[in-house]
Amino acid sequence: MSKPVGDPDFGRVQPCECQRAEQEALTAARLQRLSNLGPLSDARLTEEEASREPAASACAFADAADDEPGWLLITGKAGSGRTRLSAEMANRRIAKGRTALYFVAADLLDRLRAAMNASKGGDFSYALLFEHVRDAPFLILDDLDCISPTDWAREKLFQLLNHRRNSGRRTVKVAESADLSAIGLQSFLTLDVERLELGGTASGALYREFGGMTEDVLSQYTFDSFREQGLGGRGDAENLPRAKAAVVEWAEQPAGWLTLIGGTGVGKTHLAAAAANDRLAVGDRVCFAVVPELLDGLRASYRDEGEASFEATFASLKDVDVLVLDDLGAHQATEWANEKLYQLCASRYLRRAPTLITTNVAPESLDPRLASRLLDSQRGTVLHVKAKDYRTDQPAMVVSRQKRRPQRRG
Repeated sequence: MSKPVGDPDFGRVQPCECQRAEQEALTAARLQRLSNLGPLSDARLTEEEASREPAASACAFADAADDEPGWLLITGKAGSGRTRLSAEMANRRIAKGRTALYFVAADLLDRLRAAMNASKGGDFSYALLFEHVRDAPFLILDDLDCISPTDWAREKLFQLLNHRRNSGRRTVKVAESADLSAIGLQSFLTLDVERLELGGTASGALYREFGGMTEDVLSQYTFDSFREQGLGGRGDAENLPRAKAAVVEWAEQPAGWLTLIGGTGVGKTHLAAAAANDRLAVGDRVCFAVVPELLDGLRASYRDEGEASFEATFASLKDVDVLVLDDLGAHQATEWANEKLYQLCASRYLRRAPTLITTNVAPESLDPRLASRLLDSQRGTVLHVKAKDYRTDQPAMVVSRQKRRPQRRG
């Protein structure tokens, strides 16, 4: 478009609308890659949702100029939409060509720890990664109160937030409650920090399943119907009575984790379903998930909306009273699958949320981050179930992942 003499752009070459649109798209794609949003890159609120409080205040905070010092604390129970609102704030900035960086706090600490331990490799050394996060114009730290509060973790988060406070970097802290004293960060919640509390939690029926263990099917699995003497009652079970007793005791008052390790067909699923059945009968919210089917369900939820969205589904898994993860290790160990399982288990592990896991894979063959949590005697119990396969009358073996047949993608 021609400009009149005297216009600041007179005589300058200007890109056409097509070129300008292409440049904006490239800029947005680059900002998305740098944002660390991953699957949350498409998480957006509708215009109507963004216009209602408290979302409107969060969006206004995201839209403010970067040279305006400001901190925001978003609190709310699991399933209240904290992560979805955080993603909206980041995505609306990126859509306008502005930088935003998003991290789940525990994931950030894991990356920093790995960078410190690595001799080389990766996109960032420890110093560069820490600087990248510390100096980001707009940073969102999600699940801040779900970290393991070690001295090292407290120190790193204090250093990070203290620098951002002193340098006036805009920062969003996301947590279940406003009490951050357990991780040594309460001093950052001063009067000038804006606060938004989200109401509501994930709703729905008491029972949910992934993999075909419907409530009708679940009702058929009881402790009374469990054959603790093994196949045909021939006494070929080495420790089934002890395994049953341990699960019965756990189901009476679930606390922490219980992991059943054993070969295929020894009765692990029956015991897990019986425990879930008992807890459902007393009014607990229960989810029974066959791990490969769970991962398929989470992946499919990316395409859905509302309560079926990934964020709502994942939040409900973190928050459910009793979670059964059946056949852990039967999934295809992709980077995405390992990351989702780690995030789910890390959240429940830190809160000591009752979780019953069955697997026929040796712990050392699992993701090391999961294995270390499974084997933590302060958080739960690991029980090896030893018996013949109920179905084939053959010795049941625990296997390592490298010996498994290729599984369908999960």
